[in-house]
Amino acid sequence: MISSFLAIIFCVILFLMIFLNFLSLPGNWVMAVLVLISAVFVPDGTYGFLYWVILFSLLILGEGAEFYLQIHQGKKVNASSSSNILGIAGAIVGGILLMPLFLGFGAVLGTLLGAFSGAFLGERFFAKNSTEKSLQVAKASLMGKFLGILIKFGFGMFLVFYTAKTLFAVL
Repeated sequence: MISSFLAIIFCVILFLMIFLNFLSLPGNWVMAVLVLISAVFVPDGTYGFLYWVILFSLLILGEGAEFYLQIHQGKKVNASSSSNILGIAGAIVGGILLMPLFLGFGAVLGTLLGAFSGAFLGERFFAKNSTEKSLQVAKASLMGKFLGILIKFGFGMFLVFYTAKTLFAVL
């Protein structure tokens, strides 16, 4: 009974860690660290080899997708390197700064606005492009960031449910 209750609490904590992704923070990686720690407290063999392969493959793919899609969408409209770098930095800063708003959901807005603003500023002031071109690059960066976050969040959701299934199979 207590082990089932602890497993439920653990899975809820893992679920909450996924939302760090919206801050452009490594929520899925925090979740993986918690799973690694939990491996000490569950029966041997609970997390098999296939579990770890799937976990770390999706972690790496999620991180790659988030950054790749933001940069790739920008490159589709010939974004400069400075706009890509500032778009990524802006997403992180915006997510952190707007996190207190809307019960934490401001972080999502902040991340997206930060990606847009950073890409715009990088394109407009560092690459010295027109406002129209800078807006085009900023919109592409925003779309790429949004798609990347969705994919990373989806992978995180899968990992939480896969972990829950793995844990409850041995209880």
